[in-house]
Amino acid sequence: MAKMLDGPPPLGAKSVSWPWYHHVITNELTPDAKKLLTTYSGIPLKDLEAHIYSTRDKAWGIFPWPCVGEFWFLSFGLAKHPLYRNMVIPRLKAGQTLLDIGTCLGQDLRKCVFDGAPADNLFASDLFPEYEELAWDLFRDRDKIPPGHFFADDILAENETFTSGPLMARLGPGQVDIITITMFLHLFNYENQLKTATRILRLLSQKPGSIILGSQAGSIDFGEQTLKPPFHRSQDGSRRTVYRHNPESFERLWKEAGKVTGVPLKVSAVLQSPTDFLFAADSSFDYSVKKRRYLTRSETRRLYFSIMRT
Repeated sequence: MAKMLDGPPPLGAKSVSWPWYHHVITNELTPDAKKLLTTYSGIPLKDLEAHIYSTRDKAWGIFPWPCVGEFWFLSFGLAKHPLYRNMVIPRLKAGQTLLDIGTCLGQDLRKCVFDGAPADNLFASDLFPEYEELAWDLFRDRDKIPPGHFFADDILAENETFTSGPLMARLGPGQVDIITITMFLHLFNYENQLKTATRILRLLSQKPGSIILGSQAGSIDFGEQTLKPPFHRSQDGSRRTVYRHNPESFERLWKEAGKVTGVPLKVSAVLQSPTDFLFAADSSFDYSVKKRRYLTRSETRRLYFSIMRT
């Protein structure tokens, strides 16, 4: 079993009665998502919602992530990053490469292509190989996204397995100019975040200016936080925790990873306040709707960050 998951979904996790399994699409289908799916994917508007429901339920069957239940694959998180328009897209158009780790259905890569990035420069990775086929079905873009650009890999596998796995063996160490990790790192406790960070740095290009960026759930009060059911127990019965960062603790994490790998880094991070969620362009991330469901602590915020090699 992959180290990112220590077993199959917990008993009852695939139930559609959990509050994060949304039975009706409301503000998740943003104007940006509707435009991309009708223009880029060519899906008739009358068929759009049925197509989304069908895709979501197939993804839920692969693994019942809360983000899947909430249709987060319709939210282009990378495009909301402050550096997206002025750095990411221009660099991609100039020929740089991008790897999206924890890509889910590859929604952020499709937005990059829609905004003018060459698909040949884009790569994606996730734990489940089934996501590649499902992403093609969702976006109907087999003619735009070439095969061989998705790597089913486990970033937390044992070292020998990771070293011989697709990311290191096929893509290669030090080959990627831009690595994106949107709503990904916060899935782990601190120990596994540090391990993930060091491996991401191994994949990052050695050129100064190479960058890691994204966003994730953060917290004013940093530290380990206990998950609520059904994801609160590991296979061995121990309590499962995730580490939530404020900007200062996030910088310390990456500075530690840089020290371990010998990579000099400039780290920037900022928390978005709850009131910002209600009025930001990312209308699908509504703090008032989420009702603090997943964690036992209440100070959740969105943390935007960049980690640049100096």
